[in-house]
Amino acid sequence: MKKSVLIVSMAGLLVSTGCFKHREAPHRPVTATTVADAVSKKDAVERLNLSGQAIGALSRDLASMPKLSELWLRDSKEIASLAVLPSLKALRTLDLSGTQLANIPREVFEAGSLQQLYFAGNGIAALPPAIGDLTKLDYLNLDRNQLSALPPEIGKLTSLRWLRLNGNQLSALPAEVANLKILQRVYLRQNKFTAVPESLKGLPLLEDLNLSGNAVAAIPAWMTELPKLRQLDLEGCPVAKFPDNLTGWKKLQVLSLVRCPIADAEKARLRAALPKTHIAF
Repeated sequence: MKKSVLIVSMAGLLVSTGCFKHREAPHRPVTATTVADAVSKKDAVERLNLSGQAIGALSRDLASMPKLSELWLRDSKEIASLAVLPSLKALRTLDLSGTQLANIPREVFEAGSLQQLYFAGNGIAALPPAIGDLTKLDYLNLDRNQLSALPPEIGKLTSLRWLRLNGNQLSALPAEVANLKILQRVYLRQNKFTAVPESLKGLPLLEDLNLSGNAVAAIPAWMTELPKLRQLDLEGCPVAKFPDNLTGWKKLQVLSLVRCPIADAEKARLRAALPKTHIAF
């Protein structure tokens, strides 16, 4: 009993003397799951989640919600109009994934405050030049569409840190991607690349690159000079050999070479050259 009292007393002393750092609880946004619910707390609502619902024309009532920063419409049905979007001045996150839209609606590009745009799983074949108008985007998810090319205007997204293009039909990236100087993560899994896109050479902050499931057979020497690269996924690529000099990969933590035709001698060389890197064969 005395021992228990002592432990409790010590804990109380630590708290009272400030030995435990104060940590604020994470912010929980005020959320609504119907338009009617959002209207009832229109001055406070921050997130409206209508995922999986039949939308029709998105209600004009949303324009009267000054704090509405997140709009989730994932897997929603029968979206007829998004005309209200440009009026949502606080909107930062928009999820239109799985909505079966044939194209990205024009109003999306007029929502100039957007920082995160999800448009995965819709099967669109083209990305319009208007994508360049969303200059505040730091996250863009276009996974599982039918894109065979990107417009050069993608290079105007100079705030972009995360670009997801998995599961498309891309065989190249435009040279303008090199303008995205703070881009950190690029996911290109399951496309039609036969070579590492040259435009990635100019990305000094690139940390995470996924090229798995492509027909990339060679790793250019410039890739070993990317100063921040931490993770490189080449799973399923026909890569057999790496550049002779790998000393530039000082920060590489993970290298995935599962289902790559790497000979035993090359595996041994990679392990010796990258002793601090977790390499998966």
